[in-house]
Amino acid sequence: MTAAISPSAELLRAFAVDFLTSHDPEVAHRIMHPDYRLLISGHLLSGREEAYLPATVAQLDLFPGLCVTVHDVVLAPDALAMRFTEHGMSAREGRVSSWGGITLFRVEDGTLRHGWAEEDYYARKLQLRSGYVNIIRAPHPAPWDQPVRQPDADTEKSIRTWLADPSALIEEVDEISEGGPKLSELIRPDGFELSVLMTAGGRGAFHGELGGEYLGGFPEVDQEHCGRQIVVPIAGIADTLDGAVVGVQICADRLGLSRRISS
Repeated sequence: MTAAISPSAELLRAFAVDFLTSHDPEVAHRIMHPDYRLLISGHLLSGREEAYLPATVAQLDLFPGLCVTVHDVVLAPDALAMRFTEHGMSAREGRVSSWGGITLFRVEDGTLRHGWAEEDYYARKLQLRSGYVNIIRAPHPAPWDQPVRQPDADTEKSIRTWLADPSALIEEVDEISEGGPKLSELIRPDGFELSVLMTAGGRGAFHGELGGEYLGGFPEVDQEHCGRQIVVPIAGIADTLDGAVVGVQICADRLGLSRRISS
């Protein structure tokens, strides 16, 4: 008997490998619902053809050799998440960069129906300016062979309890932020508004907005903005054990935050 990966893994692999790494937009017509929506950097791209594909194809054109390296995956029957690094040479600057991110999906009738993602475009900007390429962390040895786990109410409760303290998101987390200020240098948190939380066994993935006071960590932003209220979108993957959160990976929209403060 020939072994096979799960439908959940097939769908996520088609997104990361067949679509993005292979630069084949036709795959999107197979794996994405026509009404697919993506929330990223505070912007909602609504409609596969109307908004999502034009924006994604534009990035693929800007990085014609772009690759996606997958570091972690969370698989449930109706929900998917992964941590990844995109890397390649910019056709505009002629320089190479690598930048990480976390993306989440809701699955409906075997297709991607709704997505949430954050990518560290701030790191990409720094690399394209400096010409220095960040080291890419090791890939997951077998991302598409991971088991599919059912949603778990206890895991959801544990993650919601952990997120109730917004300072947790800047303390003892694995933050995707190469170069420039960390979240702890940018914001004094006072609240977190959760937009989505999905679980698979003892693991979960979430997206939401962290609110608080700007601390002045961006060197390119005038210090007169210190103390103002800011909001930064965050995507994360959390691991639990015996009812407690034991590890969290996050990616925040640092570039969008910098631009919003300056505007």
